[in-house]
Amino acid sequence: MSKRSHSVLEMANTTSPFADPAPVVHSVPALPGALPLIGDVLRFRSDRLALHEEAARFAPITRLKLLNIPVYIVTDADAAKEILVDNADKFLKAAGIQQLAPVLGNGLLNAEGEVHKKHRKLLAPAFAPKRMNAYAEVMIEETRTQVASWTPGRRVDLSHEMMELTLAIAGKTMFGADVRKNAHTVGEALDLAMRAVITGITSPFQLDYKWPLPRHLQMRKAVKMLDEIVYKMIADGRKAGTDRGDVLSVLLQARDEEDGSVLDDRQIRDEVMTLLLAGHETTANALTWTFYELGKNPAALAKLEEEISRVIGDRQITPDDLQKMPYNLGVIEETMRLHPPAYLIGRQASEDVVIAGHKFPRRSILLVNTRGIQRRSDYWPAPLAFRPERMFADQKKARPRHQYMPFGAGPRVCIGSHFALLEAQLLLATMNQRAKVKTLATHVEAEPLVTLRPRGGLPAIVGPKS
Repeated sequence: MSKRSHSVLEMANTTSPFADPAPVVHSVPALPGALPLIGDVLRFRSDRLALHEEAARFAPITRLKLLNIPVYIVTDADAAKEILVDNADKFLKAAGIQQLAPVLGNGLLNAEGEVHKKHRKLLAPAFAPKRMNAYAEVMIEETRTQVASWTPGRRVDLSHEMMELTLAIAGKTMFGADVRKNAHTVGEALDLAMRAVITGITSPFQLDYKWPLPRHLQMRKAVKMLDEIVYKMIADGRKAGTDRGDVLSVLLQARDEEDGSVLDDRQIRDEVMTLLLAGHETTANALTWTFYELGKNPAALAKLEEEISRVIGDRQITPDDLQKMPYNLGVIEETMRLHPPAYLIGRQASEDVVIAGHKFPRRSILLVNTRGIQRRSDYWPAPLAFRPERMFADQKKARPRHQYMPFGAGPRVCIGSHFALLEAQLLLATMNQRAKVKTLATHVEAEPLVTLRPRGGLPAIVGPKS
């Protein structure tokens, strides 16, 4: 066939009524109320959650005016799927997460492209089902240790208690180390780092990390505190030289399939830091919010206690028991619907891309409003009500998957999601079986740092059950 015939055929195909239509591109509406010149900067800095909620009420996709930065808030499940799953290869992690680079380095959360794929593959064996039973034993043992320290009538900050507990579990399951003695140091360092990140993200002036700004000095202090602990764990792991059943052992023994190379201390340090943040901070916040909701909903607490008593009674729980405890899981998942630790997922377009009929130019920042999606009234009847039954299997099957995604979605979905859910279920059941927890706050404000924390913690009175 001649070149002319080819071009005619191609033209015919292009103009055929049966050909796929070109995408219809609409302009994204801007959120009303922006100020001249600075736009939404002040609102973004002072109350980001309120801004996210206002944007969600205004439109499924809303444009913010943040000086010259093209930023869009996406509160639509179908659009979120297009960003995180269907067009994942057209996006990078949003620049904001790079504010955590001094802490996380090039670990799994920050890595892009082939580095991300390689490190995810290296880490996968650490989260294989065969290791979960060993992890479960540690989770239960550490929870019993924590509860044993709760004397009758003791007043505590549950947020602190959950941070200490999940850190102890992370130390043993991930690094084969007892890090309870370092709980205060790790907690202080992570708090310093996250506040420095938020200050950096919301600042209209972005300067290199080498500049001695207060937020950079704060971050350097946090990194130094964490490095002293983490590098010691790596050294101890190398000295042991065997698989101790923890995640660090997997990293130390991992070899690249192509060239046989191993990870150096810096690469392992980056992955350890990532797991420490993701495997400790997020689960602790989810459990704190869970007790907050149970304190406000005594009927839900009564149903949970009845299920625990009926399934496990006074004996120690096992992972096999969890299949018979749908309400226990429902309580946790419904809490993460209302208070997702990862409340926002940022992506930056690496090329021009069409999402939900809108064309976004390269370098556009799209913020998937996870919390807003999970509170939409057209997705969730009575969206602010606490109803664990929503998370039962039959209702999950009837619901579009991406209306609920506390662990993200697509190729960058959280690698430790099964670990986190196992941990949360075992801890919640064990604590409710063995302890009394009475929360003392009926309203706690959410604080949107890197994760969604209860501002000021959660006061409670705890003690052992008779």
